[in-house]
Amino acid sequence: GSVVVMEVATGEIKAISNLSKRKNGKYAETYNYAVGAQGSREPGSTFKLASMLALFEAADVSLNDTVDTGNGITKFYDEVMKDHKPGGYGNLTVKEIFEKSSNIGVARLITDEFGQNPDRYISYLKSLKLHKPMNFQLIGEGKPYIKDTSDSTWSGVSLPWISHGYELKMTPLQTLTLYNAVANNGKMMKPLIVKSIGKADKMVDTYEHEVIKEKICSDMTLQKVRLLLEGVVERGTAKNINDSF
Repeated sequence: GSVVVMEVATGEIKAISNLSKRKNGKYAETYNYAVGAQGSREPGSTFKLASMLALFEAADVSLNDTVDTGNGITKFYDEVMKDHKPGGYGNLTVKEIFEKSSNIGVARLITDEFGQNPDRYISYLKSLKLHKPMNFQLIGEGKPYIKDTSDSTWSGVSLPWISHGYELKMTPLQTLTLYNAVANNGKMMKPLIVKSIGKADKMVDTYEHEVIKEKICSDMTLQKVRLLLEGVVERGTAKNINDSF
């Protein structure tokens, strides 16, 4: 498990903690998975936020538009995709797709919009700098990987699988930086863990807050994805952390 606490407006990292299960069954902090190369993995459903950002920026999609997710099992070319619920969800609104974390729903939305030209989708992801290291102040930052159509492993199933967080790699810190930008009115901040270096009573160096991207999306898109994220906590897969009751 990895936990990172980031200050929204500045990108300052206030805390990082990582626990790994040892052979003796106990947990210990032995590696910084939040930042390091071993933590650069397929992000899975957390990446659905990036897909919805791309979708809302490219198309006039309402949160109340519906998608038939069927019985929870569908094929894209020769690969089978499944939803978590046995028997599936049937018809879902865009809002419900995100709240329930429907792989099929997200994949269908993305392939319907970008299937004829996947580079439009990949270009938006790269505009968010998700394919580049952030040059974080700790040595050993894991390199992200966003597959594109020029990759020799690109296939007909790449777009639907990337849409829900597979066939790509990111670290938890890189994922957090994207989510933080949504919280920060669209401004993406570079993570900062060292503000200054001093020696005795002298200041050797200082480090300023840096902006990676001034605005990741339109205000309308920002409003939509915030409603989606709120819905996940209020009614969806994260309602167990809803403390409003």
